[in-house]
Amino acid sequence: LRDACECDKCVDPHSGQKNFGTTEIPDQISTKSIQRLGDASLQVVWENDFHSAGEPHTSVYSAKAIRSWFNRSREGFPSLPNITLWDKQLFAASQHMVKYDDWISEGPNFHAAMAQLHNYGLVFIDGVPKSEESVVTIANQIGHVMETFYGRTWDVRSKPEAENVAYTSTFLGLHQDLLYTRDPPRIQLLHCLENTCEGGESIFSDSHRVANLMELGPSRYFEALRRRAVRYHYKKDGHFYESLRTILGNMANPVFWSPPFQSPDQPLLRSQIGSEYYTAWLVAAKKFRELLEDEKYLYEYKLKPGQCVIFDNLRVLHGRRTFDTTSGSRWLKGTYVS
Repeated sequence: LRDACECDKCVDPHSGQKNFGTTEIPDQISTKSIQRLGDASLQVVWENDFHSAGEPHTSVYSAKAIRSWFNRSREGFPSLPNITLWDKQLFAASQHMVKYDDWISEGPNFHAAMAQLHNYGLVFIDGVPKSEESVVTIANQIGHVMETFYGRTWDVRSKPEAENVAYTSTFLGLHQDLLYTRDPPRIQLLHCLENTCEGGESIFSDSHRVANLMELGPSRYFEALRRRAVRYHYKKDGHFYESLRTILGNMANPVFWSPPFQSPDQPLLRSQIGSEYYTAWLVAAKKFRELLEDEKYLYEYKLKPGQCVIFDNLRVLHGRRTFDTTSGSRWLKGTYVS
């Protein structure tokens, strides 16, 4: 109770930050008086207060503040609505396309698009100007651009001896970006500048939906993916990253799936029963992939020039169909928001 005092002496009125640490409060403290005031607030006068040079200190706690301590909904704090677990049909029926001008204007349509991004983890913007900086302009409406070793922005184009499988024309299976880093980006944006090649359709799948299906299925599958960690890594051009993650994680980040970046050196094999562990994990992982790529849960869309896709990298898995570089050009500009 003493720690929760918010008077100007205990909490700086300008910064809103505490002027003392919880560990400074003595183990034994006593009160001089406790009374309920006319507005139902609680007044406590502390004796020999540590923060008042041994003088009494008066703390007043409003009824609203006291009620919030015991209310899990955290009164006064905005709460987000529950997300929508989707399949192809459900997502196709959602309001997933917004005009660029509406996105920039921050009007009702922008708020609806942000709600779509929260609820479904996936939204598309149409009518984006053909500029390499447009993706940054779009990203700045959400938050700060996250710079990585790829740079502030990066180009997704097919090139020889590519340092990333995304920079090829081959099929790129469903995955999440940068799982080999300590803090993978939350939001990813891809702005289509050119796309005249045959093929190259983008594919998306709601990993939270599939994780939910796995949890409802045989426990041996769910437990194998929840308990046994996979090592993701990146080792190229002087950059070395590595991280251990279970495919099914906790409530905050329930899925980590990025097969293209799995290390050949896996901890699954490093035990006396490594083969047994690996076999159980492999059976479960195959089931997980089967559900992710099931036609029922897979949303496919070929980005047009002037369109930008925004998705939750920690929820919506993305990939790409093979495309023919002799039939045209394909150029996407990407960035991340943390």
